[in-house]
Amino acid sequence: MKWGENKGKVFVWLPGSLLSAYDFYPFAKELVNQGYCVLSIDHYGHGLTEIPKEDLDFWNFADDLAHLLKHEEVNQTVIAGFSRGAYLATAFYQKYPEMVRAIILEEGGSVSFKRMFDEMEQDKLEEFLLTVEFPDDLKELLFAAYGSDFEIYKNIKSLEDSDSLWQSFGFMKRKEKQWILYKGLNEYMHMQDRLRYLQVLNSPESTSKYAASMVNIDPLRIYAKLDVPLLIIEAKGPDDLFDTSKGNNDLKNLHPDLIQLKVYDCDNHNLHYACPDQFKETLKFFLDKL
Repeated sequence: MKWGENKGKVFVWLPGSLLSAYDFYPFAKELVNQGYCVLSIDHYGHGLTEIPKEDLDFWNFADDLAHLLKHEEVNQTVIAGFSRGAYLATAFYQKYPEMVRAIILEEGGSVSFKRMFDEMEQDKLEEFLLTVEFPDDLKELLFAAYGSDFEIYKNIKSLEDSDSLWQSFGFMKRKEKQWILYKGLNEYMHMQDRLRYLQVLNSPESTSKYAASMVNIDPLRIYAKLDVPLLIIEAKGPDDLFDTSKGNNDLKNLHPDLIQLKVYDCDNHNLHYACPDQFKETLKFFLDKL
């Protein structure tokens, strides 16, 4: 999705797992008013982007994103992402540092994915793994194939009747004679159940290139020679199972002059959804300094 015209200042947003380009809709206008052209990109299997027939990794996605930016006549961009999207942003910086003006990482991309789990206490790891697989009734509502897009809409409405419900159409895809929302996506990410999730963490080489990308991103190594401003937005809400404080501070201490770390307690993960006003203020303050 695109908001505003490219007048030299460009901001790219990469959404997290099970989110679409509409994820940045509530914030785009603010950035356009700051003079930015905003691009929110559906990565592989997300939004209206199909799951690739080839096994492509995060660096292949970086190639595709670079091609898109060149098509849009973008020489440099602020690259930003949430969760999985933040790891994709880190992969993009690793491969195309010359195209990056600044980086914003919300709850991902700044600490090794594997490290987060290695540093968890066993009881917290077990608690998390219990949440990986969706209940059967939820699978039926969101992960099956349906006769129409309206049927998917009704399913989502039965779970959450919000003003932003229309954005779900940005994830519905027609596949032959049926409509799908998330069908096949968890399998594509190799995170559909406890065993597959642990396989990604402990033996990524036995999974797909795409699935293994999450644990092959090494932020401390990638950002060792960082030469652009980097904003890390960390969630530290109540009962948060993941403590990324040490990892984020390890990274910040590599380049204290370039890296800002902002920590908020309004949610355990999705800060831009839980506290949008704080998120807008944080973005504005960081972007105004560029």
